[in-house]
Amino acid sequence: MAMLTWLGEDELHGGGAGPSFTHAFGDIKFPKNEPVEVRSHAIVQKAMGNQFFSVDGEDEVDDLPTKRGPGRPRKEKAEEV
Repeated sequence: MAMLTWLGEDELHGGGAGPSFTHAFGDIKFPKNEPVEVRSHAIVQKAMGNQFFSVDGEDEVDDLPTKRGPGRPRKEKAEEV
């Protein structure tokens, strides 16, 4: 399974201490600096683009898109007789 770790913020913009957890991606609670198991490819991809998350095992999700082939085969041209 993919493991996401929220790196958190040490200080808020106003100077206070940063939060101890976040709900950055819906209903999943991410405690600061504690890895959380995630099974959704979409959430893992979002976290990979987020500077406040560390991602391990990004290829180990339940709904990983399969690689497509090169596309449809070409139609054969009708042979002229």
